[in-house]
Amino acid sequence: MEIISAIYSNDELNNLISYADGFILMLKPFSVCYKEDINLDLALDLIKKNNKKAILGINKIHHPSDILEIKEFLKKYNSDVYYYVSDLGVCNILIEMGLSNKIIYNPETMITNYLDLGLLNECHFDAYQLSSEITLNDIKYAYEKTNAPLIYYGFGHKIMFYSKRKLLSLYENKTGIKMPKEGYLKEVTREDYMPVSENSNGTYILRSYVISLLDELDNLDYLKYLYLDSNFVEFGKYIEVLKLFNELNKKEINKEEALLKLNELKLNIQEGFKNNDTVYLKEELKK
Repeated sequence: MEIISAIYSNDELNNLISYADGFILMLKPFSVCYKEDINLDLALDLIKKNNKKAILGINKIHHPSDILEIKEFLKKYNSDVYYYVSDLGVCNILIEMGLSNKIIYNPETMITNYLDLGLLNECHFDAYQLSSEITLNDIKYAYEKTNAPLIYYGFGHKIMFYSKRKLLSLYENKTGIKMPKEGYLKEVTREDYMPVSENSNGTYILRSYVISLLDELDNLDYLKYLYLDSNFVEFGKYIEVLKLFNELNKKEINKEEALLKLNELKLNIQEGFKNNDTVYLKEELKK
């Protein structure tokens, strides 16, 4: 299993280059959760020099008017790179270019069972990311039924909502209340504070808590990739987390020691859906 980390800037890549096997570069024109305009050529050069895997983040949903821009980009960057893709239209472009084996396909919540996974596996992509809202037992069952190469979310705030609309700006325009473009939201019926961010590609909301599969790492050897994300996590703490995953994956540290160090970071880690089936009840059924 390879440890893969999201990257939001060239400085982040410089700090993390030794602690992961590959890096998903979140690019301003194409990624949902980008932060800075990454110098892509500089980043790719550093990744290549360190014999790591370079993955281009192309995970927003695209409009037909974007097709020419994407095609030109893919023509320029089609050597020694992989693609982290959510839009089937982009997948089709890559298939036409003979690059299907370089696609890491993540349609967020859309792959939830082995039947869907088995059908998609006929496309022979490099890896598939199943929904984060099904249990680890369901993930393993889907793998056993299909033998499809999998990537799964190992650490970070999972995305809960994404819209191409600039919702914070719309709220500001409607109410006259000045809104920062990054912060936390709290609903009336929830105690949690959920990270929210607006950029040129739209608005996304993350779950309030951090998920961590460090304690499950020795049971995840069937995965091809484990994906870690620093978004809305203090970066100094994220470096330590990535080190722990890397060391435990390489058997350079035992699980008890790794979990002890993780707990010392005092992150808001919760179980999420990894051992519990997703059940949403209507309000009248909760009584």
